[in-house]
Amino acid sequence: MVEEHDLNGSVAIVTGAAGDIGGGITRELAKAGCDITIADLGVSEEAAENDTMPDNREHARELADDLESLGAETLLVECDVTDAEQVKSMVETTVNELGSLDILASNAGIITYSPVEEMDENDWDTVMDVNAKGPFLCARAAIPHLKDGGTIINTASIAGEIGAEGIAHYSASKHAIMALTKTLALELAEDDITVNAICPGIVDTPMWRDVLTPASDEAYEDTIQRSIPLHRDQKPEDMGRLAVFFAQNRNITGEAIKVDGGITQDVL
Repeated sequence: MVEEHDLNGSVAIVTGAAGDIGGGITRELAKAGCDITIADLGVSEEAAENDTMPDNREHARELADDLESLGAETLLVECDVTDAEQVKSMVETTVNELGSLDILASNAGIITYSPVEEMDENDWDTVMDVNAKGPFLCARAAIPHLKDGGTIINTASIAGEIGAEGIAHYSASKHAIMALTKTLALELAEDDITVNAICPGIVDTPMWRDVLTPASDEAYEDTIQRSIPLHRDQKPEDMGRLAVFFAQNRNITGEAIKVDGGITQDVL
């Protein structure tokens, strides 16, 4: 019998860590005893001075303080997951500074809203680059360090299973992640690396409030009540708890588990 894997002292990279779901994942991993690389755009002084970058410095520092209060050692790393050299540097810096790499949580993702007929080609390319190419580059760089017991956790979406109007590029990218997850699980089994995916439902994040239900708070609440059998949205920490579950359970691989309050039950 394979016992539950103790995560105390493990080292995790979380991409898109400055976002809400990324924060939920990092906090739950820290509670389980992991040290964390907080990887995102706009977390360094130099990058935040660039007008084209988001300024995530304050939020990332607050997150690091939270994790350190839980006993975690933290590392802030600037990383564009679409850039292979930056991804390689992120992994190497983590191993050099924190001593190893045990968990890769590929969580960075973006979304825009547009019907296919009106969609700009650049929007398609950008979403696919971040959401699908990014996890590929991260996995490729991390695999040599994860052999003999490591874990890869990809953030997919229920949109990767059921599709959704206005976000064809996002749905396609998340479907690609689910396929990548299953393929990596097969390829890496001999190295004892597990690979699984989290499929969030409706999570109280800017993606949902600003892009998918932008009209008002009432529109967001109406979507919850109308769409979710449990009549409540999901929280970032729900995704974090599933990430911990995946990292602890060594006989689960190739799975994409939905955390959606039952929203997909009527369509699958």
